[in-house]
Amino acid sequence: MRIDEDGNMELSAEENQSLMDQLEIRPKDYDDPPVEIECEGVEGGAASFRATNTQTGKSVVLVFDIVED
Repeated sequence: MRIDEDGNMELSAEENQSLMDQLEIRPKDYDDPPVEIECEGVEGGAASFRATNTQTGKSVVLVFDIVED
């Protein structure tokens, strides 16, 4: 995962598919997934985000190491 210059989260294809699977997003919803992502915080060189399926309420926490370009 990386954050682009506009502050948008960019996931690799593998990370995106893993997120869809964990949140139980149906393939028919992939083009406009019902997902909300919130930053939970930055600590110790890592950033935590909570991703929530807005239809089911199911959520997962994603943790990514902070790496400078």
